[in-house]
Amino acid sequence: MKMIYISCNVSTTQIIADILEASGVSEYQITDNVASRIFTGKHRMNTAVWPGYNNIILTQISEERKASEIISRLKQYNSSVQNTDELISVCSWTIDDYFND
Repeated sequence: MKMIYISCNVSTTQIIADILEASGVSEYQITDNVASRIFTGKHRMNTAVWPGYNNIILTQISEERKASEIISRLKQYNSSVQNTDELISVCSWTIDDYFND
């Protein structure tokens, strides 16, 4: 099972959610209004000097193949982006337990 962490500009949150849903992911969590110092594009600290903010999307994927497919689609998104401020950061890790009962 994988946890996938996605950090994205608030303006691209719905695009990323649409990619997840098109990949068959119906469960994810969005953390809104996250200040972020990032490697690419401008920092987004939601201040006058560094306006804007990021959102974080987390999703748990039970199948390794599906997680790899989603990560591939997210990489494909990044390769199609013209504006570096719309690039996303993605990481994933293995989770041992996940339950909702």
